[in-house]
Amino acid sequence: MLINTVILFIKDLLPIFVLLCLVSTCITPNRVPHEKLVYVCFSSVVGIFAKFYYLPMMGELFDGMGIEVIKTLELVLVYFCLLIGCSSLLTQNMIAAHQSNLTIVGLVIFTVINASEFIIFLDSYLANSQSIRDVVAGLSIGLGICLSFSALLYFSLHWFIKKEFFTLLYVVWALFLSGQISQVVNLLQQVDIIKSSGALWDSTKLVKDSSEYGHLLKTLFGYEAGPSLEFIMLYTASLLLFIVTFFIKSSKKQHYDIDRV
Repeated sequence: MLINTVILFIKDLLPIFVLLCLVSTCITPNRVPHEKLVYVCFSSVVGIFAKFYYLPMMGELFDGMGIEVIKTLELVLVYFCLLIGCSSLLTQNMIAAHQSNLTIVGLVIFTVINASEFIIFLDSYLANSQSIRDVVAGLSIGLGICLSFSALLYFSLHWFIKKEFFTLLYVVWALFLSGQISQVVNLLQQVDIIKSSGALWDSTKLVKDSSEYGHLLKTLFGYEAGPSLEFIMLYTASLLLFIVTFFIKSSKKQHYDIDRV
């Protein structure tokens, strides 16, 4: 139970910690008013408990495929909201009002997705657990791991910004969001909306999906020990979209710098 709780914490909540590090270091300073962060916290809490309460009804939608379909739509929305929000990294200008709002929407939805799943599984653990101490100890260890990793990531991102490695920051964003949106393939395969072509390779001997390292790598860039062709195609397409956005913003930045001169 202790190990399961730690893995559950890393699996569901570590992505939120990583996204908060990315937003706080790359977007929030001098771009998103800090007053709006209060709305983020309030909306996230309301959304988490609302989803927890209405989850049984959501599952009955779309002929019993409601949970998977709704999560798919949520992940797609998060991807495009944060893609537009972080696109200001290359110009390093004040973020526009619509980018600020989209960033907040993406952050809230992403928090609701992951935190609500954590609460659902934690609730089932508490109901079936014979030792609450193991669960509390697991939560403490999981929180410590997430905070430690987030601290390292936070200072690393700040170092990138100090050295003006903005392209590297964009790569981190691209890998993170591509890994998150690629989850929709597995979701839709679970309900047979997408037919799986089978795994292209198997790296389970190196890193298992269910291990702590597997969940960590999945959080950072969507690691899959046995990815399908559909997974690779969507992952590649999302990266290509980032590259196209990268060149568009780079071109605009060059024109902007020339006009200033």
